[in-house]
Amino acid sequence: MKKILVVFAVLLAIFLVGCPNAPSNNVPEEKASSLKASGATTVPTTEEEIIDVFASAEDMDDDPLVVDIAEFLDSLSPEEPSPEEEEGTDRGIRSIAKRALSAAKDLGESLEEQIALIQEHLQAFSTTKQLDETINVSGEAIGTYLTFTKGEATLKANAETTDNTAIDEDWSNLKKISGDASLKIEINPTNALYSSKSAIKDVKFKTNAAGDGQLIMPTSEENPPTATLNYTESLSIGLSFSKNEKGGKFILTENAERSGAIDITKLEGDPSEVEGALVPHITITLKVYNDANEQKFSKTYSSIDEFITAFTPEEPSE
Repeated sequence: MKKILVVFAVLLAIFLVGCPNAPSNNVPEEKASSLKASGATTVPTTEEEIIDVFASAEDMDDDPLVVDIAEFLDSLSPEEPSPEEEEGTDRGIRSIAKRALSAAKDLGESLEEQIALIQEHLQAFSTTKQLDETINVSGEAIGTYLTFTKGEATLKANAETTDNTAIDEDWSNLKKISGDASLKIEINPTNALYSSKSAIKDVKFKTNAAGDGQLIMPTSEENPPTATLNYTESLSIGLSFSKNEKGGKFILTENAERSGAIDITKLEGDPSEVEGALVPHITITLKVYNDANEQKFSKTYSSIDEFITAFTPEEPSE
């Protein structure tokens, strides 16, 4: 799964880091009634009980779905970047893209052709100053038990230079760069999962993301570049799970939105400053249902940190 997802992530990252406005594109929340029964007799009603459900499922290493995904991920063999590739932001981005695109090539002949063409266009962007890319992995298998019902991404970008020539390596003649990107993924189980005796009885994943914007270089060296970055991202996961008779149907939804100008000066600072310049507004909602589709837990969190803190077990005091 990582092989394909990382390609989508890189396609968006390459674009958004450089320039990226997006319409609302929230995916519908997964319905508990659409998930297979978990078989759990004890369904959590509090955060502490949810932690206990997954903490007590320690022996998942032999679970069929876990093993299958692990084997799928183990087949990754991305190229290690050279020291020269790691130097500089632009080179670093190209290096990440190169490794991710390379890692995705063994997924199938059709995808290999798509990736090869995109890679070729990315390498030629400084000359062509145009990108209009699509990738489609709908129907591709993710190991034995999961499949991409939908896997689509688009990436468009245009650049202008002050002298109408190719973009210089140091971007000294870059005038403006703009574009847009989108991502749609839907993952569903194959029939094989339902007879696999996995603790994960059902899983459904869908996400949409979109963004557009621009970067305008200053006419004077005394002024920083001006940029806008706007994007939305929406995700919904449905999980039917039972281990040691504990579990239920878990529905997690996440929506993120970011719009407005970017303080370019912060992008050259430490990671916390970069994160502060790009961080979106995020809400995460978790709901838990029993097999009768009766809601037993529901809570909305206003940040990733709040969500992580809520489900991080406290260390026992000495």
